[in-house]
Amino acid sequence: VTASAYAYLGGMPMMMITGQKPIKKSKQGRFQIIDVCGMMDPITKYTHQFASADNIPARMREAFRLAEEEKPGAVHLELPEDIAAEQTESLPIPPSLSRRPLAEHKAIEAAVEKLQKARSPILVIGAGANRKMTAKVLKQLIDKTGIPFITTQMGKGVVDERHPRFLGNAALSSGDFVHRAVEAADLIVNIGH
Repeated sequence: VTASAYAYLGGMPMMMITGQKPIKKSKQGRFQIIDVCGMMDPITKYTHQFASADNIPARMREAFRLAEEEKPGAVHLELPEDIAAEQTESLPIPPSLSRRPLAEHKAIEAAVEKLQKARSPILVIGAGANRKMTAKVLKQLIDKTGIPFITTQMGKGVVDERHPRFLGNAALSSGDFVHRAVEAADLIVNIGH
């Protein structure tokens, strides 16, 4: 449960598959079956109990798509013993094409205008910024603008922390240098959180 919540809140794709007692003809009775899907629902983007082996390929594809699309997060599939033992003619389905959204031109212009007007901006970098091109572009932004940055616990390492504009890592403590820098900022740009 903790790993799922961490991935869900941190915007990290995660696929979890759990087992379950037989659901069609259980001799043990429903009293021994915990509602794992119900437990996972508030901390996942998607949770589903397989009721037929024929549906496994489609549900797997959907789960992977949801885990990876914006905002990435945890998904959960439950595979009961009797469903796992079923035979099926269903074949694996190729994964969906995952596309990252692009900001509209007006939104980018508005962000640039706010950055230009800010006297004391700060960047807060989270786990969602840990993508192929993002770290490179973020470093270029920091180098060009001189805007200082902090990271969340999960954003550590997206931009090298030896960078001269790095102020520290935001943790649960309060009143430290990082929190004072955030409080003094007149513009906070949140990237990947």
